[in-house]
Amino acid sequence: MSTLTAGDVVARIKTNLGFPWRTTTYRDTFKFGGPDTVVKGIATTMFCSYDMIRRAVEQGCNMIIPHEDTYWNDPDKTDMVGGDSTYKLKTDFMRQHDIVVFRMHDHMHAQKPDFVYVGAARALGLESKYETAPQSHHFTLPETTLGELAAGFQKKLGDRALRIVGDPKAKVSRVQLGVGYATPTINSPDVDVIVSGEQQESDGFLDSPAYVLDATTLGIPKGWIMLGHNISEEQGMLEMAQWIKSFIPEVPVQIVRSEEPFWTPK
Repeated sequence: MSTLTAGDVVARIKTNLGFPWRTTTYRDTFKFGGPDTVVKGIATTMFCSYDMIRRAVEQGCNMIIPHEDTYWNDPDKTDMVGGDSTYKLKTDFMRQHDIVVFRMHDHMHAQKPDFVYVGAARALGLESKYETAPQSHHFTLPETTLGELAAGFQKKLGDRALRIVGDPKAKVSRVQLGVGYATPTINSPDVDVIVSGEQQESDGFLDSPAYVLDATTLGIPKGWIMLGHNISEEQGMLEMAQWIKSFIPEVPVQIVRSEEPFWTPK
């Protein structure tokens, strides 16, 4: 039986993308191990955390395809962390278990449709029948309140640290979805609520809580529901796993969630 290598997996990913691979990307590259590593199982995830890698190993996966970085900085520069004890313990474990890490970020977002948005909408219950135009990420829902909308999202996602800005009693129906750092502007007249991953609390460009606070005080029904970066984007890694599974039949392919990093005191 022929063996499947990490290089084979990446080659098939590139073939099935439907558009040319961007050779200038610094994100979508091997972060640990290399193309000659024999693959036993593939795990997609959001954050390539030590705990996630440990659980992937327990489930028979040694190829990790994360959406975000492995070494706590976007370019995954190891010279920044080479003397760090956490880096050493993490890479020692990966070496011990023959782990190979290949990041998928830029090309995942370039896909049409973007798996991250597809996964987020699915998990939130934002059905396509409510989307005002295909891939607009703009939804017109039956009227509800900001508080009820946020509570529904929290129940669907199990989000422990959901944050909301705005009047919980405000009547809303028009929702614009963002993920990760991609936070749409809130001042659009056809948007009542922004749902996004994470964003700074001020100094943004019409996408900050400060705008929502002023609009609310002035009687304009606006709201912002911040899910958290991981919660908003990891949903799409299930779509990524299912897509990879369609052209990698030789080994198991599954999502191993890195899970929400935040918690709130009781």
